[in-house]
Amino acid sequence: MRPHVILLVLVLLPILAFVVQVQGIAPYSLTISPTTTSLGNTVNIMVTVTNGNRNTFYTVTIGVQKPNGTGSAITTQAISTDNRGSGSVAVQYSSTSTSWTPLNGTVATNVGGVYNVAVNQTSPTNIANVATGQFTVTAMMSVVVSQPASGTIVQRGQTLTITATVANSLGAVAGATVTVDTPSNGQLTLPEVSSANGVYSITYQVLMNDPLGSWTIIVRAKDTSQNSGVSLPAIAAITKSDLFVDAMVTYNSKGVPTTSFSTGDTLYPYFRIKYSGSSGTFLTAGQYVVSVKNPSGTTVANLTAVYDANRLGFYTPTGYSVSTFDPGGSWTVGINANTLNDGFGNTGPNFDTSVRVDVVTSPLGYLPFVIGGVMALLGGIVVLKRYDTSLEGFEHLEQMIGGPIPRGSSLLLLGDPGSGKTVLSYELLHDELEAGRPCAFLSYDAFPEDVQGRMGEFGWDIISHLRKGRLKIIDCYSGLAGQGEGALRDPSDLTELNIQVTSFITKAKNAPVTLILDSLTPIFNGVEAKQAINFLQTVGAKVKKTGGLFILTASKGAIPDDSIAKIKSIADGVIELTLVRTGRKGVRYLTVLKMERRRIASETVTFEIARGRGLVFRVSRFGIFRGKLMQLKLKPGHSSPKDAPKAVAPAKPEGKTVDEKDKGGAGSGLPPKGAGTRQR
Repeated sequence: MRPHVILLVLVLLPILAFVVQVQGIAPYSLTISPTTTSLGNTVNIMVTVTNGNRNTFYTVTIGVQKPNGTGSAITTQAISTDNRGSGSVAVQYSSTSTSWTPLNGTVATNVGGVYNVAVNQTSPTNIANVATGQFTVTAMMSVVVSQPASGTIVQRGQTLTITATVANSLGAVAGATVTVDTPSNGQLTLPEVSSANGVYSITYQVLMNDPLGSWTIIVRAKDTSQNSGVSLPAIAAITKSDLFVDAMVTYNSKGVPTTSFSTGDTLYPYFRIKYSGSSGTFLTAGQYVVSVKNPSGTTVANLTAVYDANRLGFYTPTGYSVSTFDPGGSWTVGINANTLNDGFGNTGPNFDTSVRVDVVTSPLGYLPFVIGGVMALLGGIVVLKRYDTSLEGFEHLEQMIGGPIPRGSSLLLLGDPGSGKTVLSYELLHDELEAGRPCAFLSYDAFPEDVQGRMGEFGWDIISHLRKGRLKIIDCYSGLAGQGEGALRDPSDLTELNIQVTSFITKAKNAPVTLILDSLTPIFNGVEAKQAINFLQTVGAKVKKTGGLFILTASKGAIPDDSIAKIKSIADGVIELTLVRTGRKGVRYLTVLKMERRRIASETVTFEIARGRGLVFRVSRFGIFRGKLMQLKLKPGHSSPKDAPKAVAPAKPEGKTVDEKDKGGAGSGLPPKGAGTRQR
């Protein structure tokens, strides 16, 4: 290079340096270490001047802005350059440093996020932002679950302790909000049990309806500065709680607990159902079957037990009446294995649970029956059985009620358990369907598929009617059985039931409909009697308005007597069925108590239930003959055949008295107001 060029460069360098300083471009650099740190750690900040004025004091302010405006602070530092114009100053940013002046908030790396650093020169001249930089503080907290261990199995009703330790780089974290999800997606807050160690813990009792299977336990923690942390998952398995029968006892008719019963007494079982997974949790809802078995092990009765809040357990309001024909000896009253279900998958018991009772009978009690039996055998059993008895079909019922069941009426089928009420309602339902009338069946005692199967056993196929929409089975039993999949989830919700009945009537488009309710017992067990009766009156009025039939079934003893009396009074017709046990067999009887707009026979007839046929009545031929003679009798007030009117009263079924209240009945000479269930 030429000498004059070198000389020119040497002259221009000081001039350029002076121009740079005059324009405010300071020779600063900023170093931050570390650029990423954890909560509470110290950050080192260094400001360096290079190629500055030689042997000069520079004054700078260093400002730190915390994340989200949570705080800011400044510090003033001096930098002395050497004869080369270089110098530096270092300062620590931490909660223990005294060189910082907080403008707001605190001086500490206690908030997670990005911290902004700015350097301003204040002398020898004021120059803003001569250097800028950032550092990051991680906000993650450590959450460690110590209880339960992954793989723990817990049964419904049992308790499970959840414990977690929360810490950050500074140590244990106190005052945090620590939560965990329940198996049903609820949320639990873990209380702090040790602030010094950052321990949080809670004891959770698994609910009886919490989902079965894996429960993923993840604990989450957050402090007031929004620092947070999440634990690794711990897996617990929830299993069902087994139900078992607790404190089963039997009461007699006087309400006294006893295991000894005699002829004429009634046996009332009582028991509690307990969850095996808890120390004191009992089942308080549902209906369950209690079987009564005689000494030979034959089940003679299945009683329905319902929860009684006054007794704090399950009680059978109907009971079992010990008859003269029942054998003496050791009987058992119990619940069969795996027949309990609370509706959430908790089942039991694992084995049959029963209590032994003794039935004491006197041999003298059989004496009148033995004598009567001998006399019957010797006096004319052959004649009566071979010549007097006639088996009549279902049409005999119409003879007993003086014609077809009047349209636009309600009918109560009242009887003993097992007396045939349900079968009679099935046969009436089949007749209505065959007549082409829309029908609805409110099933409180069986699943819809069981109704279909049972009717099929008698040859009454309802599948075609279901497919055509002529028949609707409103499933009220699934809810009672705890399965929760029925058309009516809460069978005691009479408002919803009323809505469904109204919808069915509306879809029938003013056609006469038939509504059958089997049976009333669960309704009266689920709601107050006044509410149940109001429901029956409301629904009955809607059905009768269409010119249809409202048919009800009810078991004797299962509903309070005053309620039964009220139902009888509002029903247009009442048919009573009775079951009398004779050893292992039973004899069924049927009586028509009343039928509006009809002349009825007061006789009580025996009947049988035959597969493929339904109700079969055993009628005396002599009784039929006497009925025909009634047609030839003169009306009261006439003394000779010459004075008899030409219109002869129609024959009535065998019986002594009739219902005289009906002004439009068969005896009035006027035609009946309604057509019956059959066209014959």
